[in-house]
Amino acid sequence: MIQTNLVTWESFEEEYRNTGGFLFEDSLSIPGYTICDWYFDLHEEIQLLYSKKENLFESITNNLSKLDEFRKTGYFPCGALFFELGYFFIEGLDFESSGLEEGTPLLHYTIYKQKKRIQYPNPNHTQRDQSTKQNIDILWTKDTYKEKWEKTKDALLLGESYELNLCFPISLSVEGDLFSYYQSLKSKQKTKYSAFYPFKDKRILSFSPELFFEVKGENIQTEPMKGTILRGNTSKQDEENKNTLLSSAKERAENVMITDLYRNDLGRIAKQGTVVVTDLFLVKGLETVWQMVSKVEAKLKNPFQWFPILQALFPSGSVIGAPKRRSFELLREFEGKNRGLYTGALFVSEMLDGAPWIRSSVTIRTIDFRNEGNVWMGNYGVGSGITVLSDAEAEYEECLAKLKFISNPNLPQFEILETLRFGHGKYFLKDLHLERMELTAVRLGFPFSKEKAEASLKEHPHPSKGGEVFRIRFLLNERGEFRLESFPFTKPKIRPRVRLGMASRPVDTGDLFLYHKTTNRSFYHEMLEECKTKSIDDCVLFDTNDQILETNLRNLFIRKGKFWFTPRLETGGLPGVFRKTLLQKGWVKETDLYKTDLEKADEILVGNSLRGFERVELILE
Repeated sequence: MIQTNLVTWESFEEEYRNTGGFLFEDSLSIPGYTICDWYFDLHEEIQLLYSKKENLFESITNNLSKLDEFRKTGYFPCGALFFELGYFFIEGLDFESSGLEEGTPLLHYTIYKQKKRIQYPNPNHTQRDQSTKQNIDILWTKDTYKEKWEKTKDALLLGESYELNLCFPISLSVEGDLFSYYQSLKSKQKTKYSAFYPFKDKRILSFSPELFFEVKGENIQTEPMKGTILRGNTSKQDEENKNTLLSSAKERAENVMITDLYRNDLGRIAKQGTVVVTDLFLVKGLETVWQMVSKVEAKLKNPFQWFPILQALFPSGSVIGAPKRRSFELLREFEGKNRGLYTGALFVSEMLDGAPWIRSSVTIRTIDFRNEGNVWMGNYGVGSGITVLSDAEAEYEECLAKLKFISNPNLPQFEILETLRFGHGKYFLKDLHLERMELTAVRLGFPFSKEKAEASLKEHPHPSKGGEVFRIRFLLNERGEFRLESFPFTKPKIRPRVRLGMASRPVDTGDLFLYHKTTNRSFYHEMLEECKTKSIDDCVLFDTNDQILETNLRNLFIRKGKFWFTPRLETGGLPGVFRKTLLQKGWVKETDLYKTDLEKADEILVGNSLRGFERVELILE
């Protein structure tokens, strides 16, 4: 049993900055919190570099044995395995023919004396250091990638490999505090295997979603990850992308190849008949991508030791291809450069209740930094599995998608929001509001319980003064907690027309928050402030193709002859529940509408579930 202590972010940050150590963190399992295994109190640091003068077989085996001995005596060995260590562990390869330069990193590890497990709230935007500056340099152009991809495809067609995981490097430079930078990136890439590892003048920041292996006693589990697609902006697009990944022959072929490779690798170290694929083609949602994952488990035939485990498994087949040896050789030739820590592994180890407990992640979504004065220079890598079914353009875009959590801007802390009308003891269109809130929660990774939502709405006290109506702000935070804010709402007896103009610029169709209702409404607020300067009440939003979408506060409805239409919201805009009701009843139809349609419309209305329909006075400059 592992005891976990709940601490504040402030106390954790202060103590960590004073103490240091290796953080192995899960920011996914408990929404709004990080579960942190913290290894500290340094005993020894060891770095093993390639050298032609050294007996590397003896050095590597001795150091791995040392990891086992320190663990058994109550210490906590943690460290990093570099991709080029594959020359030692892949059968048929050796260092003599590797061509590695002197000083190439192979392994470094740290022995810690102490460890504790804590849980702390994820820091919000006001607690993160926003002063860090980063620069990203993609070192392969699309043309360079296509050239390498063609060579990769030729090797596949010749039957030299069934799959090749072609990767290329990204260079990063960061000025500022790397611990704050790590926390900032972690908020954009929540995983079960994040790590912050300070080693001498280096810093490793990892946000890997992939488990290499976990050993508990005699049980070993692996989770090969293969298959990626971007998340969609709308809930509909997001579900379509997930289903595209699930049904992709290319992605499923990749996944099953690597799963079979893991089954074979585990068979070398497992008791006969214990290797089992427990899950196949699971699709997990990260902030920016859907990932396909499978799970393979077994029971070890001998007590855990590092050498036989790595001899069977390292490097992970998911980052090389199949068969492993020839794929490794081909990729070294095509890529033309050391991968370094990228696609190697990070590990933490200890004894738990008298049995070994070792966890290791595949170092994808990982940055290996070195200090150069006031700047931290980092190496990052991206890649994807190439098969005979692959397309060069799609693969390059998939690679760049894996960079998005670094390149995307930091977001302020926000809550999911629904605005409801309450009157005569009822919430108007409540079920549709909760349905939309749930869809947004799924897309943004917030936990949602309809039962808790219903209970929160029911328990909230509302004054019952005849026909009094209230505007209810119903909010959901990243921990799955609901809260309500209630305000009296009175409609004027004579309703003035809404003075409606045009926004001053098109929307950013890549802004996720234009498709989902949250408290992060900066663009809407900015446009409303502009409305005030123009003496208008609201403005029509439009995309770069001049398609109109919605207004800042309402959905749009246009009559042409006998028929009513509302704009499609594929490129931005909130799908209002009032609008959805009208669509379901068949009273309006979705279609592409443009600025000219506003000018030629026989009638224009705006509306939402709070205000209902409102007439419009169109103000065109």
